[in-house]
Amino acid sequence: MKNAKADWKNLPTLPLFLILEKLDVPNNLVRFGVVCKYWHSVFNNFLDSKRRSSLTLVPMLLIPSKKRNIGRKLYSLQAKAKIYSIGLPESHTKRSFSCCYGWLAAVDKKLVITLLNPFKGGITIDLPEIEIETYQRSSLGYQHDIKKVFLSIDPLLHPDDYIVVTIYSIYSKLAFYKPGQRSWIYLDKNIMLIHDVIFYKNLVYAIGSWNKIISFDVSIDNLDDTWKSPNLKTVISAQYQRLKDYIYRAHLFESSKGDLFSIYREWGAVDDNDHLVRFTKNFKVYKLVLDDQSGELLEEKEVKNINGDIVFVGNNQTLAVSALDFPEAQPNSIYFTDDYFIGSYYKPYGPRDIGFFNLQNGSMGKHYQFEPQHTFLSPYIWILPSVKCKLGSA
Repeated sequence: MKNAKADWKNLPTLPLFLILEKLDVPNNLVRFGVVCKYWHSVFNNFLDSKRRSSLTLVPMLLIPSKKRNIGRKLYSLQAKAKIYSIGLPESHTKRSFSCCYGWLAAVDKKLVITLLNPFKGGITIDLPEIEIETYQRSSLGYQHDIKKVFLSIDPLLHPDDYIVVTIYSIYSKLAFYKPGQRSWIYLDKNIMLIHDVIFYKNLVYAIGSWNKIISFDVSIDNLDDTWKSPNLKTVISAQYQRLKDYIYRAHLFESSKGDLFSIYREWGAVDDNDHLVRFTKNFKVYKLVLDDQSGELLEEKEVKNINGDIVFVGNNQTLAVSALDFPEAQPNSIYFTDDYFIGSYYKPYGPRDIGFFNLQNGSMGKHYQFEPQHTFLSPYIWILPSVKCKLGSA
């Protein structure tokens, strides 16, 4: 027995599963899977079991439709590019925004924002009217007066405690709402050009042009309409030179391990028959280390590794999922949709700037092939399905 060699390649499945549970770095998991055919089979079974038991879902692509009906299509990157059908009311078949937890937001002519969850029987929540001065309204119409909508938690599970933040007007200002309020609470009018918002460790963080990041607390109970605006803290001051090539789109996301990151999207442009065509050419990502008590910035560091996560950016609340929950994707990648819309930009090319970017090697690829019939329609958006929802095949 002293000279007996360990038969590693024929270990039972259970101890191998226990080993895989400890390998929380995607690259190590991949290395495990290429040891031998048997370990590769165990590796695939492990991923399948993790996917079945995980509450973490992967965003799906909501595809625009040129028909004026309630039928829309959802494209799944997980289920081997399977197409599902989903029903939407007419109010949400045009320009809408994804807000997490299965919710979509749309605005009507009266500037009333309505939340809709198509995965929960089409339940809706009407929010108060947003007040926007005439000179701050979009020339493209009321549907462009709202830029993005964000949810702190699921309103169905927490009907009295959720918070909604919106980016509104052509100046991209901020307002928020809590259940029971009769109107929105508007932040300092000098805070503008905001690109993205995240709820992180009991604070709200917002990022805007030139890398500026602010934070504020909206957790105060029993607010009334006389309470105007929370105190704002500057986490990172505007940096006009360092990120001058990335000022158009910036995002914030929380990784699957709970770390906070900022993303900057660089665009290029070409002149094609007197039409300016813009396209994504690069992303930069920074890890933000904050003080647990004050929320102040301790360190900002550019990274090429985001814990193996896959991030989804566009006209949606920015999301990140672990490579364990989405093994079909490339780890440390950003999956993006076209969220640039100014005047006639989409004509005659359409919202075709969609794809993924690998942070580690700088490569790019397509996750969905743009369809020419979508040229004059609203952009594709990521939507996160609700847990245990049922979808019909298209």
